[in-house]
Amino acid sequence: MPMEMFDFVRDLKISRFTIDVLMQRLTHLNPRPVRAPDECERFVGQTRDSVTACDQLLSELGERFYGIELVDDGAIASLSSGFEDLHRKITESIARLNSFEYASAR
Repeated sequence: MPMEMFDFVRDLKISRFTIDVLMQRLTHLNPRPVRAPDECERFVGQTRDSVTACDQLLSELGERFYGIELVDDGAIASLSSGFEDLHRKITESIARLNSFEYASAR
């Protein structure tokens, strides 16, 4: 397996793990009393939608990855772009969740 392909497989697995951890954190999020219940619900809903979008993008990237030929440079460039977008969305979801959790703890 060429190194590029190995990197994509690794990225798929790491992204899958990260998305699963985010969903787990959302499931076990305990809002602090300083937050209004409707604010918490709205936040969790928006963040869950964002993480779900990441999950869908990851699935699409996985399907595209397993369907490409090893020599298809255009498909590899497209996958790279897709992973950049996925990582940006995951990072935004992590930042939003951290901000909500840690701002509540103050």
